[in-house]
Amino acid sequence: ARDMPITIRLLDTGADKELPCLEYPHEDNPMLGRRGVRLLLDYPDLLLTQLKALLRLSQEQPVRILVPMVTLPEDMKQIRQALSEAASQSGIRDTPKLGAMVETPAVALCAVEFSQLVDFVSIGTNDLTQYVMAAGREEKFMSRYYIDDHPAVFRLIRHVCDALPNHDISVCG
Repeated sequence: ARDMPITIRLLDTGADKELPCLEYPHEDNPMLGRRGVRLLLDYPDLLLTQLKALLRLSQEQPVRILVPMVTLPEDMKQIRQALSEAASQSGIRDTPKLGAMVETPAVALCAVEFSQLVDFVSIGTNDLTQYVMAAGREEKFMSRYYIDDHPAVFRLIRHVCDALPNHDISVCG
């Protein structure tokens, strides 16, 4: 149904998901390094290409754009500015709704500060759990610490819901 909005996440690469066409610098701890929005902001041409494609699609069907691995309000400000510039360059007035993945405790705990910067959020429970519990989900020796139903994870989810009562909130993971 072309009248139903689709949510498309911007490229979420880095850490364990490397692209052969990009030169990644060595990082001692890539899960805490340049990934998601951090990588996109370092490669503005890559970001602009995605935004322009999504803007074109938005002329045919309702689109919502989801930004991965957000940590700082400045991340969302820069993405919103890039979206505005891409729309201006493309002659498009109405930009799609812009949302953030809640995958870090920083965003979850500061959800109120993000309320004016996002139209919606999606809580990425896999990464959120990983960062809350300080245990990688693929690390077999850490499996006893990767507790996806830990009260701390649920408290953060509750905090996000309470802090953003007028926003669409979804869960993935």
